[in-house]
Amino acid sequence: MRTLLKYIFFLTLLNSCHPEKFPGEPLYIQNNSTERIYYWYSGEYNTFHYPDTILPINKPIFISSCAASNLNMSSGYDPDWNNIYSQLPQGKLSVYFFDKYANNQEEWDDVKLNHFVLRKDITFEELKNNDYIIYYP
Repeated sequence: MRTLLKYIFFLTLLNSCHPEKFPGEPLYIQNNSTERIYYWYSGEYNTFHYPDTILPINKPIFISSCAASNLNMSSGYDPDWNNIYSQLPQGKLSVYFFDKYANNQEEWDDVKLNHFVLRKDITFEELKNNDYIIYYP
């Protein structure tokens, strides 16, 4: 009986790790600059994406960073890009880049006014054509 249970567990594990179960590609940020960059994109896909490109009033909980001349995975291993892009108002994912990190609300207000560097708006086709890598700058 114990052997049978181990066999069933092993088959279940193999089946759950099958590539067809995880069709998404992770999103990467490639920092081609000589300085660390900070970036953010809204996980609420119907807000803060093109054409609504006003940054949030309140500091986002998660602001990511990428070291100089480095590649950073940003989205986890298996995002459902079809679902994500279906929620974007104009079919473009907006990623905001900053040259300073905000630790609190006061610093976020300063970053919004003085340290916003670049916004990239990426279509699904552009993302696929770039192998799910967004390049900075």
